[in-house]
Amino acid sequence: MRRRHVLQAALAGAAWACGGRAPVASLPSSVPPPDPAPPPPVPRAPLAPLTPATFARRIDRVRALTHDAGAAVAFVTSGTTAFAYLAGAHVERSERLIALAVPLEGEPLVVAPSFELERMRRALRVPASLRGWQEQESPYDVLRDALGPRARGGGVLVEPHTEYATATALARALPESRLVDGTERFESMRVVKDGDEIARIRRAIAITEDAFEEAFAALRPGVRDREVAVGIGARFEREGLQGYALVQFGALSALPHAHPDGSALAAGTAVLIDGGCQVEGYWSDVTRTRWFGGAAPEDFRRVEGVVREAQLAALARVRPGVPAQEIDRAARAVIARAGYGAFFTHRTGHGLGMDGHEPIYLVEGNATPLVAGCVFTIEPGIYLPGRFGVRIEDDARCGDQGGSFLSGA
Repeated sequence: MRRRHVLQAALAGAAWACGGRAPVASLPSSVPPPDPAPPPPVPRAPLAPLTPATFARRIDRVRALTHDAGAAVAFVTSGTTAFAYLAGAHVERSERLIALAVPLEGEPLVVAPSFELERMRRALRVPASLRGWQEQESPYDVLRDALGPRARGGGVLVEPHTEYATATALARALPESRLVDGTERFESMRVVKDGDEIARIRRAIAITEDAFEEAFAALRPGVRDREVAVGIGARFEREGLQGYALVQFGALSALPHAHPDGSALAAGTAVLIDGGCQVEGYWSDVTRTRWFGGAAPEDFRRVEGVVREAQLAALARVRPGVPAQEIDRAARAVIARAGYGAFFTHRTGHGLGMDGHEPIYLVEGNATPLVAGCVFTIEPGIYLPGRFGVRIEDDARCGDQGGSFLSGA
């Protein structure tokens, strides 16, 4: 809390103690007036809600993946992105099992503590049969009995973020069934984004870009990196959103994921801001690097130009069917030709959606082909130790004919 806020709070407390009458003391004239209130968020049109048909398609999708894996039931616990995607509700994980089971035939099933059933009815967007379990019961036995013959002798496709103890308890309850690793199937489930998902990602991007522009415009000598990060977070909160920002000044920007260290901004400094926010379950992820205080020096402008060229080369390579590693290679080739290959130290990008980092990963060795509708970051960077780093990160989509940026690259 700033000193003037402490003084104001003390005076308010004194007034209360005097029965509501203000004390004689007043703020010293040397204390500056309070900072002006931040501007209200820009009014934005509401997004169309996700419809029951959306969740029906998702259930059909997980059923098809379950069938392809040779399993009879898909098993997804609360606290996972897959649960939120399929059930339409973010339900935390706890020591008490809440899980969604999707058999190949019949209605999906949700098991939860009996005292949680009403909360589940209000939260879930997918039609499902709810089965409660009492504290003295095994939830796995309740699940087994509710599934009946649909789970006996068949495989259970287990979502990959299931806790080990949960998986072993499930195996004990279903000794005639086998657990099937669901990593590959569940990773592919959310890769293609529909129009409603793209709209949420675009909204998150727009809010992030607005917040970053405000932050860059407000930079002043002496401001600390942590203050800027907190300010961006507050900007997201004013929109009613969860979000974050990684702010780096000067040489710290040459460490790709170094956290703010309290450095004060000085003229003639590189400023890197990386972050995003979540809109109705979908994330943005954007990075901007700029020079603060006077004209940027030649070496910064050269590095920035190479990074920009690498990003555009990567985007130009985007097509359905192209292996993900080819996007990485396209960006890396530009940077290597410019003599900075050793200073590009991370992959070119990652998938983006309900998780800030998800498949498909744009990295050497990943031959997974791009598909129309997948969304990912393209974020090449050059990091010169002890001097500065430049990363330009934009969110892109693979369309039927090629790639396009969703953010304002």
